[in-house]
Amino acid sequence: MPQTDSLGWCEIFQPPCPLDRATWPDDGRVGRITKGDYAGAYLLLAPEVDDLWGFYISDDPRIHKEDSLRADDYFALEEAVAHLLEEMGVEWVKESEDVRIEIEIFDIRSQWRKSRRRRDRMESLLNFLLRRRR
Repeated sequence: MPQTDSLGWCEIFQPPCPLDRATWPDDGRVGRITKGDYAGAYLLLAPEVDDLWGFYISDDPRIHKEDSLRADDYFALEEAVAHLLEEMGVEWVKESEDVRIEIEIFDIRSQWRKSRRRRDRMESLLNFLLRRRR
């Protein structure tokens, strides 16, 4: 049985671990890849639109030189995610370290938040203008 933290995420992914969009953090979860082409790199797994999940991969920039830094991102259908995570041998970082590691390795959540705020402001402005026209 996999160990879980207080929110029920698996510390180490094993096939019985549920990958549930409803309980998975919107900003994703950070893990370390232990197998395959990206072994040693970090993964930020985030739910995207519909049944897609975003895989954001990066080496640790504090350790690797910029010209040898591996980085990649791609999307996968929900039904393929568990298999991909198993192939990668992903070990999830502890919840208490997730934010710090994401900032040090990826620092893309802050951009997502800015984008969401901008989109929300535009939507609010549009709604305001539409109400005024009525």
